[in-house]
Amino acid sequence: MGAWGTGSFENDDAADWVAGLGAITPVELTKILVRSADDPEYLEGPAAYVTVAAGEVVAALKGAPGTGAPVAIVEWARRHPQALTPELAALAGRAVDRVRRNSELKDLWMQADGLNEWIAAIGELQGRLEG
Repeated sequence: MGAWGTGSFENDDAADWVAGLGAITPVELTKILVRSADDPEYLEGPAAYVTVAAGEVVAALKGAPGTGAPVAIVEWARRHPQALTPELAALAGRAVDRVRRNSELKDLWMQADGLNEWIAAIGELQGRLEG
């Protein structure tokens, strides 16, 4: 059975992505966020989970990793401090907001009657991205 919870890493898609984070470059991180922020197509669940995890990477770059953030995220941020730009931070904020407003992930939480808890978790991430 897969992981399922409202936290950024309480799902298999994000956990799998984080497991491969060491091979992801800052350019690839940016591409993930651009795709999620700007693609007009419906944002499917796996892409939404990865977007949230990518947002967590940017929050770690800003010195605000989430409580219980995987060590891989903190290490990636330490190795790539040059990746943080005001543009990347704004992009991550837009991408995470899109997940919150219009994604399969939002729809899944609505169906599971966990929308309020999930929105609170996403809002906490958004606060760290904006801070």
